[in-house]
Amino acid sequence: MELAKVLGLGPSGSAFVATYRNAIGVDSSRRYFKACGEAVPVETPLVDRRYIVDTVRRYKFYSWRREVGEVAYSRARWHIVEKAQWIESMRRGGASGEGGWDILVKAGGPYQSVGEKIIVARAYVEGRRLEDETAYFVFPEAGVGFYWVFPHGGVLNVGGGFLGVSNPVPYVLKFVEEWLGGGRVVDVRGAPLTVRPTILLHDGEGFRIGEAAGLVYPLTGEGIRPGILSALALASALKTKRPLETYRRQLEGIIRQIEFQKRLLGLAQRLAGGGNLLELTDDSVLREYIEENLSAKALFAAVAKKPLEGARLVAAILRK
Repeated sequence: MELAKVLGLGPSGSAFVATYRNAIGVDSSRRYFKACGEAVPVETPLVDRRYIVDTVRRYKFYSWRREVGEVAYSRARWHIVEKAQWIESMRRGGASGEGGWDILVKAGGPYQSVGEKIIVARAYVEGRRLEDETAYFVFPEAGVGFYWVFPHGGVLNVGGGFLGVSNPVPYVLKFVEEWLGGGRVVDVRGAPLTVRPTILLHDGEGFRIGEAAGLVYPLTGEGIRPGILSALALASALKTKRPLETYRRQLEGIIRQIEFQKRLLGLAQRLAGGGNLLELTDDSVLREYIEENLSAKALFAAVAKKPLEGARLVAAILRK
């Protein structure tokens, strides 16, 4: 098995090190951190139950204070994890020692990705309690982006990110006061996120995995699960005769969904100030949003149920 050098030890890089085994991670002594919702679908590979601090089975969607939809499951759909501890545990695998390497793997997240980026902010909030096992997505009346409120083992993980906003921290703090009704903010951090990624699985120098490869869902910002899956796919593909071809084939479904969501994000940006994509949705579309399985068919079906809203949004598009 060829020796792989891994640049970046976030979720995808650490998962590759833990899976491929004959891999050396660079800067393994640096502690991992990235502000996010710390949520992963329950089927995400490699999640260690020791690091699960909460679960989510219900999702509520708001256009600011007006609830517009809900998706509920009979059992947990997401795990909420102590992500930094989980990532550190996966870093312990892999090879050891220095020297030459045969394969370069880039896993540096937004610091190596190609595409438009924004800054997202995350705060932990104490002293407020919402419904158990429930995640909230709150879309502002103006602008493109959203706030989230997720449970996190006794506190709330509250955050947000928006196109065109370079510092979302004041927005998130204001959201805590106005929408959540206050609470004690114990930690606030920000991090870059690639929201309009260019998919790049190999750049001529090395393979790319996770967000460094552009594998982030534009509408939700979810990058952990596709990052883990890309690491496993590359570890498997490197054992074949045509690793890049095999790697690309294994990720076809994820790539198609990312490209579709990029188009929807462009539509949302064109509508800013003239309408809201939420007006076209119903609970079936919101379920596909949670499942990262949005389709044109579902959206057309939703428009057919709401012709007045559809006509108004089309008019808003044509005015741009």
